[in-house]
Amino acid sequence: IVLSWLPGFLIENAAVKFMNLILSTYLHSNPRITLYTGATIEKIQGYVGHFKTQISTNHQAHPTNYELEHGVVIVATGAKECETNRYLYGQDERVITQHQLEERVAEGQFPGDAQVDGMHAPTVVMIQCVDSRNEERPYCSRICCGQAIKNALRLKEIAPETNVFILYRDIRTYGTKELYYKKAREKGILFIHFEDEEEPTIQKRDGNLEVTVRDHVIGRELLIRPDLLVLSVGLAAPEENKVLAQMLKVPLNEDDFFLEAHVKLRPVDFATEGIFVCGLAHYPKFVDESIAQAKAAAGRAATILSKEGIEAEGKVAQVNETRCFGCGLCAEVCPYQAIEIAEPERIASVNEALCKGCGVCSASCRTGAIDLKGFQDDQILATLEAM
Repeated sequence: IVLSWLPGFLIENAAVKFMNLILSTYLHSNPRITLYTGATIEKIQGYVGHFKTQISTNHQAHPTNYELEHGVVIVATGAKECETNRYLYGQDERVITQHQLEERVAEGQFPGDAQVDGMHAPTVVMIQCVDSRNEERPYCSRICCGQAIKNALRLKEIAPETNVFILYRDIRTYGTKELYYKKAREKGILFIHFEDEEEPTIQKRDGNLEVTVRDHVIGRELLIRPDLLVLSVGLAAPEENKVLAQMLKVPLNEDDFFLEAHVKLRPVDFATEGIFVCGLAHYPKFVDESIAQAKAAAGRAATILSKEGIEAEGKVAQVNETRCFGCGLCAEVCPYQAIEIAEPERIASVNEALCKGCGVCSASCRTGAIDLKGFQDDQILATLEAM
């Protein structure tokens, strides 16, 4: 079982910690679950029903290597919060991320220093799409708008007099989350739209933060002096995805998230049989969407694990060893990674459990050494002659 800790962007951190405690206790006490902490995957080989994975643990006292035999793989590597240095983040303690804001609220640190001698209501400015939806990360992280509105409503609950401004490009609270956007407007939370080429600017003057943004409704620039500036940074794929994708021989998209076999027909499958994907490893999504996809991946895995054996396809490739000279072209073009060049003979070898009979290898073979069972040249020619 491969587990991923999902970020609790839509759940209070205190609740997340409690859930993690319960889950951790369950994982350690369940005899059917083996949990490897501080572990690194060294190598994955095999095929559906017969995978072998080598892992190593880096514990200082007892570094150990393990080899696991398993029937399927579920990729749930999660994602990470994008790192940024914009808007004085890292230079002023009053500039934080949405995740850090949740931690402060959960620990009772708001309004804290934002309430100056009780003389004025705290002002909070939230900036959306920070280091997101740009040339480096052109995709939308989806959770940022919902997270910002949820946190803004929470601040209003704690201190109703708080002034909250959300500066945005587009508000994307799809589905029932639109109700929270409506509620935020009713609570007096102000939404200010800005264009891509007119992003907000921030500076420090006389020890105060000053945010400048152009409001297209009134056609003027607004100057806001926030006590707290909250940045909605997006989600990024872990660097380790590239290494894992090479081990599993599965594709990544242009944003380094794992790419499913078909967006509608096989949304949690890879082209390689027996490997499935779920959660933020696939693409940015909310926690409830990750849970739904995790259930789908577990269900697909169960369809394989519940069988006593696996039936191979009838139309699979076969190699005429007397013709093959091991050029390796068939192994390069095979979309299912079903062919490898056996050493030291330098002859192509077909894994029938992985082969789907697409025929790409047969069409690419320069010597005609590969045919599909049931579709050999003499069989096809005999069919044409009969017609």
